[in-house]
Amino acid sequence: MRINPLNFYGRRVEKLMPHFTTHIRFLIDYQEERINRWIHENCSGRYCLVKSIRWDRDAWRAATTIGFEEPADMTLFALSGMSNDKYPF
Repeated sequence: MRINPLNFYGRRVEKLMPHFTTHIRFLIDYQEERINRWIHENCSGRYCLVKSIRWDRDAWRAATTIGFEEPADMTLFALSGMSNDKYPF
């Protein structure tokens, strides 16, 4: 098992940094917890989950912006199928 030194200082960041690659999802609270756990277990860089409000079709909806410092982590997240709204796991 390889030790990730970022785990000691907290990989989850509370603020979306400008250099992070982002993905926007409309999540329910339990989905956010599952995504947070999946990212922590499978990705190696820093990340953030920031709640916001977005206009979607004809109404305002709560959205979660998922940001990754490493572009490879974003690619892994996209390929896992968890980034797709059709599969609410």
